[in-house]
Amino acid sequence: MAQNLPVAMEGSMHDRKTILVVDDIPLMRTMLVKYIKTLGIKILRESYGVPGIDVLEAPNGKVALQKMREQRVDLIFLDLMMPEMDGLTFLGVKRETPAFSRIPVIVCSALGEKDTVDKAKDLGAKAYIMKPFTLKTIEESLRKAMDIVKE
Repeated sequence: MAQNLPVAMEGSMHDRKTILVVDDIPLMRTMLVKYIKTLGIKILRESYGVPGIDVLEAPNGKVALQKMREQRVDLIFLDLMMPEMDGLTFLGVKRETPAFSRIPVIVCSALGEKDTVDKAKDLGAKAYIMKPFTLKTIEESLRKAMDIVKE
């Protein structure tokens, strides 16, 4: 069955990219999607030659994994505190799934304790943004993540 999963990071930097936003609070997802769509197209076209982006949304880690099985995802913005499957559990499952293990994750969370940040990074998070976030922090994270995707 794993053979049928979309393989992360396939295609060239010049293909459309898909970003998955995982947060249980609809307003946070809406804000993040808006920021990503506003900044993402500009950053990806100007700096990386990517023609566009698609943004998917999920209210928790369980739904996120299902969406990842259905469609290739190039980057994930992830909350940590969510019902059904929290962000740290999601990171662990993602890391152990070969088709998903190389997808960069940017954690966006109100949890700022050093132990939590360290655990998320140990599980593979490439960046950690504290809520409330700004347009500038999202832009910096998008640029950092796209440099990772480009490698």
